[in-house]
Amino acid sequence: MKVKFLPMDVEHEVKPGQSILDLAQQNNLHIQSVCKGIPSCAECRVYLKEGETNVIPPSDQELDLIGTAYFVDQRRLSCQLKCFGDVTVDLTEQLEKQENHRDKIIDNNQRFKENSHARLGNILDEQE
Repeated sequence: MKVKFLPMDVEHEVKPGQSILDLAQQNNLHIQSVCKGIPSCAECRVYLKEGETNVIPPSDQELDLIGTAYFVDQRRLSCQLKCFGDVTVDLTEQLEKQENHRDKIIDNNQRFKENSHARLGNILDEQE
């Protein structure tokens, strides 16, 4: 069984019972997850582009977290998404989250540097 990850256009072999989140992390593909797959955060949502008939349907617990989005656009929690055939998963939303987070960190660091009055050096060097 293979999972194709978009937009990177890479494929990886998935083991029976292995979640898409686990497979992605194993192959250094970023999917944000605060709860580490419990599920409780719904941060690991991904779009299931192809292979809807090759995945286990969402549990009641997953549906409680993702709501009706699943029925509209096939978004699933990658920590709960397990397949028994080939699927294609779109990680575009996850990549955008990662980029936004990176931009926020850079912006915060820049703002700190601009507003900081800290001085570099050793306090003993300034004593005379």
